[in-house]
Amino acid sequence: MKGAIALVVLLCSPLAVADYDSSIDADSCWDGRTPTGSPCMVVADSKWSTYTEGKFIVTYRNVCDHRIYARFCNERNTGNADCGASGIAAGDTKSWSTYKASGEHRYRWIGVTDASKDWVCSGKVDSWND
Repeated sequence: MKGAIALVVLLCSPLAVADYDSSIDADSCWDGRTPTGSPCMVVADSKWSTYTEGKFIVTYRNVCDHRIYARFCNERNTGNADCGASGIAAGDTKSWSTYKASGEHRYRWIGVTDASKDWVCSGKVDSWND
């Protein structure tokens, strides 16, 4: 079985831990961290498909009490990234699968309570599309 290397980019790492109420801004963007400062987005599972050779699946979970907006990429054997983005409600999961994958993956997120502001909030994050 091929191994997976997670390249995690922590986007919302404030110097001081803030709670949701104190970090939310006028655009409904917030720090995407738990009250203790941990990341809201975690990898719940990563695996190779048992049905399709070379298909890699990563499942992400939002462990916070508010919605987040996430960007995730799985690397292909060619070195190109297969990326997507989605809102993930509190406690929910989102899976992303890629054919001809290498097993490497990366992700980033930001808290966004108003889905119509996803593009606004992600635009406030340096290197969102890297």
